[in-house]
Order: sequence, then C-alpha cells, then structure tokens
Amino acid sequence: MKMRLLKKFNRPAYIFSSPWLLAAAAGLLIMIVVTFAFHNLRLEERLMTNAMLQKASTLMRVIHSGSRASFLNDLRKDYWNNESWTVHVQRVIDHLSEDPDLRFLSLVDAKGKVIAHSDHARVGANEPLPEKKGNQTASEEQPQMAYSIQALREYGRVFETVRQFSPAFPAIMPTLPTPMRPLREGQPGFFLHEHEERRPMLRLYPEGIPTSEQYFVVVGLDMKEFDRTLGRLRMQIFMLSLAMLLVGLGGWFSLSAVQGFRISQKTIEDIQAYTSLLIAKLPVGVIATDAAGRITTWNQAIADLLGLSRSAAAGKRPTEVLPEPLAAFFQPSDQPDDEPAAAPRESSVRLTVGARRCELLCHPLTITDSEQQFMGRVLLISDVTEIRSLEQRMRENERLAAVGRMAGGVAHEVRNPLSSIKGLALLLKNKFPAGSREQDTADLLIQETERMNRTITEMLSFTRPSALHLGRVDLGRLLTRSLDLIRAEAAENGIATVLEAQPDLPSVLGDVDRLQQVVMNVLLNAIQAMEQGGKLTVALSARAEGRTVELRISDTGQGIEADLLPQVFYPYFTTKQGGTGIGLAISQKIIADHGGSIEMESELGQGATVIIQLPAAPLPPV
Repeated sequence: MKMRLLKKFNRPAYIFSSPWLLAAAAGLLIMIVVTFAFHNLRLEERLMTNAMLQKASTLMRVIHSGSRASFLNDLRKDYWNNESWTVHVQRVIDHLSEDPDLRFLSLVDAKGKVIAHSDHARVGANEPLPEKKGNQTASEEQPQMAYSIQALREYGRVFETVRQFSPAFPAIMPTLPTPMRPLREGQPGFFLHEHEERRPMLRLYPEGIPTSEQYFVVVGLDMKEFDRTLGRLRMQIFMLSLAMLLVGLGGWFSLSAVQGFRISQKTIEDIQAYTSLLIAKLPVGVIATDAAGRITTWNQAIADLLGLSRSAAAGKRPTEVLPEPLAAFFQPSDQPDDEPAAAPRESSVRLTVGARRCELLCHPLTITDSEQQFMGRVLLISDVTEIRSLEQRMRENERLAAVGRMAGGVAHEVRNPLSSIKGLALLLKNKFPAGSREQDTADLLIQETERMNRTITEMLSFTRPSALHLGRVDLGRLLTRSLDLIRAEAAENGIATVLEAQPDLPSVLGDVDRLQQVVMNVLLNAIQAMEQGGKLTVALSARAEGRTVELRISDTGQGIEADLLPQVFYPYFTTKQGGTGIGLAISQKIIADHGGSIEMESELGQGATVIIQLPAAPLPPV
C-alpha cells in the first residue's frame, strides 16, 4: 500500500483525474462554446434577415400605397382618361430606385412577365419568379411574403423578397368595358377617407386591368453590408469563443493544480498515517532512535511489554528508560564511519518484567540514507516466551511418547510372566495348611503380583489412547459433587474448601467420568500437600469470549521448587512419600484427549495452582 501511495505521489497533477472525466469535461466545455457561438450566429442572422425583410416590406408598402395614391390623385383632378396603373407603379419604382441598398425592384405577373422594373430595359421581358426559400406568416392586411438569397451575375449576392401585389382593389373582379359603374349601398366599396360619411359611392377600375390575374412585387436588396456584418460577427464570436475556451481550459488546469496539491498533501498524510498505524499495530515491539540517540518511535507492543507509555519514553535516551540488556543494542559502535557496518545479528535476552520472566528475541538495525549517512537505530523485539515454552513442551511430549512406547512394550512383556507367577503362587498356597508360614508367604507373593499387575495396567492406560464417551458436561455441577466427596477428608485435616463459579458458564464437551477422575486427582494432591491444614480454592470462569472454560485449583501448601516444576507431569515423578507419580501424567493425557491444556504454577512456600482449560461446547442449533 505504501508503494502505491508513493507512485501516486510521483504522478503529475493532471493525471490524478480520471481520463473519462477529463474527456467528458473537455467535451462539455467545447459543446457549450460551440452551442453558444452557433446560437449567437443564428440569432444575429435572424435579426439581420428580419431587418432585410422589414426593409423589403416597407418598400412593398410604399409601392402599393404610392401607386394607389398617384392613381387617386388623377381621379381627384377629374382626369378620366388617366394613365394606366402600371405607369403609376413604374413612377413609384423609379423614385425608390435611388436607395443605395436597393439592387432592383420589379413588378411581374404570374407568368413571369415584367410589368415594371427599376431597369426600364427589362420591362416586358419574361423573368421567372425566384424560388421561395423562406416566408412570413400571412394576414388579411399583409399577404404572404417569401424571401431567398440569390447570387446573380449582374447584381452579385442579393436578398430577394416576393409578395403578391394588388393594384387598387380585390384581385377577383370581372373585367369592365367602362371606366366606372355605380355601387349599391351595402356592397363592398373603396373609401377615400376612413372617416368620410357612408353614402352611395363608385368603385373605380383602371381601364383594361384583368383583375383575375395575380401580380408580384420582387425586391432585391444588396447583401454586402449583410455579409460584412455577419463576417464581423463571426470574427467576434470566434474570438469570444476562443476566449471562453481559454478561460475554461485555464480554470480546468487551475482546478487540476489545486486538486493535485490537495491530493499530494492527502497522500503524504495517508503515508504518515499508514506508517504510524502499521508501527502501532505491529505485534512486534519497535524502538527507534534518531541520529542524536534519542527515542522517536515507541509502539504499543513495547509499551505493553515493559509497562512504559510512549509519552514517558519519547525524547529520552535508551539508557534512561530501557533495561540494561536492551539499552546495550543502542550503544554506539567503535567502528569508523567510513567503514561499512556489520550485518546485525539476532540475539535472545532474558528479562524479568514485574513478576513475569520472559525471553525476548531482539533484532537491531542501523538506518542510513541514500548517501549512507547515519540516521538512527531501530530495535525490533519479539516476545518468544510462549514459543520457547511450547518448544519445551514439545520436547517433553516427544520424550514422554518415547517413554510411553517403551513402557507399553515392557508392560506387555512383563504381564505374561506375572500371570504365570500368580498361578504358581495360588497352586503353592493350596498345598500348604492354613495358617502356616508357607501359606502366608504364598499370599504375600499373590498380593505383590496383583500390585504389580495394577501398576502395569496403569502404565498401559497411559500409553494407549482412551475411548471417550463425549457429552455436554456442566463443570460447576461436577465440581460441586467432587468437593462433596472430599469435604469430610478435608475437614479432618483442617482444610477449608471454597468454590468460586462464574454464573451462566458454558458447558464443555467431554467424558464426565474421565473429567471426574482428573478433578479428583488434582483435589486429592492438593489435600495431601497441606499436611498442616490450609485453604483449598476452586475457581471456574469463562475465557476467550466464552470459547474456553478455565478451572483453577489452588492450595496453600509448601509449593514446588522452580527446578522441579517442569517435571510434575512426568510419569512416576513425585515429591510425596508413597506416591506413584502416575496421577498427574494420566490427568494430563485425559485433558489432552479433550483438546484442552493443564499446567501448574507454584512458588516454594506459596502453594501451588493447577490450571485446566477446556474448550466450550458449541451452542445447540435453534
């Protein structure tokens, strides 16, 4: 994990982000900029187009209104033989042609014949109507108007606009041979003024107008200013989009730099936290000093082992807080600095911490930097007391196993002759008279043979695997029954018995008879060890979160010497007169068959304690 953090720390800042995230951010930024630019361009194009359409519509309204006004003006002069209406339209078109933005202005019929044109040479020619590429919504006052952008050879790029044209009245009217006719009231008419009093009036038709035909006004506006404006707008939009893109990229790189800095700081903090946690949680004691020889690292394992907290040891020299055997590992060496340091060697140290004797495996290390400059020392300490104890037990078990195999062979070979001796002794006893000396000798021979047979039977039971009848055993009830059996003997010897049982203890899975045999052996040994009276304490409790049940049987006798304590479970080892030394050995075997452990703690003159631990029985299924 530390290597992964270091590799992450060495990467550039912009690499910390996911490539998919970067691609998504870049794509989103580009899409926003393009959408903004396209929207602005389209908006400006619409505005310019609407302006062109507005101008073309104004010109068309001027043609319509001007030609009608010119025609009515002739009527007011009572000039009945007035000029053709096309002359009035041409007159208005000639007047409007002075507009510099106007390329051409014409009036054509549905067949494409030019009725009037800003270029008089084109009058009477046939020109097709332009294709309609756009239109505005029509209304009763304003007919539909269409527009398109054309590239013409003689005019260049022009904005063409087309709208239907009505000279002076509705398009669907019959052709009249006379210039005027009266109208009846109620018929649609033409008012000279909208506020004039309603009265019978005349509808005037220019002579020779086929009112059923359709006419169209075509307006061509110059596109140069339109194109220049859009070109400037495109450049402005491009520059603005580029600025937005650069600002976005700058912001993104700034955020990446800030993110990289934060991640770098977080990585350093993670490395420090991980290192501190790793050292704190190691089951191995770690003591480290700096180049000045003062303690900088003191983890929880060494604090629990020596009973000294980190705050009390930090900043001090090892000789001030460590026992002499451990402080010796931090003594400066006599080796010159320019010579390479010798490889450190592990060594075992025996210490007495409080009332506990422990054996420590120490591994010293010298810390140098990349230039081989001295930076400090580290001492790794492992508590191998339990391991050494287990190794000793394994050696003892191997020796006991060898003794047991040999004892089994000897017992097998001796038992057969004993049967013959016992049979011969019974035969001799029957040949002598009752009460004679010879018969008494034969009885003594039979008794000794039977005692030897019992010893051999015990030896065989020790060497052979015992068959257990397993079941749930309540140790509290078993101890109560066992204490009831020995209470009379204990009271006779002035011994008080105490039972301390934790409530709601789990049961164990075992053979109740075999466990009863073990408990009775240990209780009787404790009574026999207190010849002058004393106190016998039996304590029962749960350990390891209810997975183990522990039984402690303590007496206040003379105790056992420390040198003899490792031998108490050897077969035929005893410190009592007349003892066989087989009881504790058999008890150890029974407990081992149950998957438990038995050990003894004792100090001379302080009594002894036998500790039995058995695994708790699994809970029954619900």
